[in-house]
Amino acid sequence: MEFNSLNNKERKIRVIAYWVIWYNQNKIYHEGAREQVNEVVSFVKAYCLEITAMEVTMRSVQVVGNYDWSPPGNDTIKINFDATFNQHTRRSNSGVIARNKDGLVMAACTFLWAYISGPVMAEARACLQVVSMAEEMGFHDICIKGDSLTIIRKLNTAEEDKSEISSLVKEIKGRAYIFRSVRFRHIPREANKAAHGMAMEGHRYENPQYWIEEVPQAVEGLVNSERRGNGEEG
Repeated sequence: MEFNSLNNKERKIRVIAYWVIWYNQNKIYHEGAREQVNEVVSFVKAYCLEITAMEVTMRSVQVVGNYDWSPPGNDTIKINFDATFNQHTRRSNSGVIARNKDGLVMAACTFLWAYISGPVMAEARACLQVVSMAEEMGFHDICIKGDSLTIIRKLNTAEEDKSEISSLVKEIKGRAYIFRSVRFRHIPREANKAAHGMAMEGHRYENPQYWIEEVPQAVEGLVNSERRGNGEEG
C-alpha cells in the first residue's frame, strides 16, 4: 500500500512504528537490549493516543484563546498535575500542586517513576500521585485537573478501561471514594504551567520531594503569574 494512500491516522501509526523500530534496532546494537513485540505495540498505541489528545487540546486552545488559573469554589482544593516522560530512560517525573480558593499553595510534590511505557502512563502515574497526596493531606473535597485528555476521559467514564493503564485507572477511581467529593477536569496546557514547572523541577531529584504551603523557588513565578492572571494579588 502506498504511503500517500493512507489516511492521517494510518500515516501517524506507521511513522511512529518506523521510529520505534529504528530506535530499538539502535538499542539492540549499542546495549544488546531487545524489547518484546507486545511492549513495542503498547508503546505505539499509547503514543498515538497522547498525540491525538494533544491535537484536540491544541484545537481547543486556538478556539478559546486565553486561559488563566481560576480558584475552586467554596472549600474545594484544586490540584493540578502534569508529567514529563523520557523515551530513552523510560522514566517520568510527576508534578503536583494543590491550591485553595484564594490561590494559596497548600502542598506540592514531585515524584520519579521508572519503567514507564509512554506519555499516557506517565500522566496516569501523576494523577495517582494526586490522589495519594490529597489523602495524606486530609483533603475532603478536591478537583483534580490535568492537560491529558486521554486520562481525564477515562476517569470520567463508567465504562471499564481495557488499555495498558487499566489497573492505574481502576486504582484512581477506587481510591477516589475516600473523599467527600472529587471531580476530574481537563484543562489546556496553557492553564497548567505551574504543574508542568513542578514536573520539570522533579528532574533535579532522585527521590520524592514534598513542599507544604510553598513551592520550589523555580516555580514561584509561575504560581504568582497564574494568580495575577486571575485578578488576584500575587
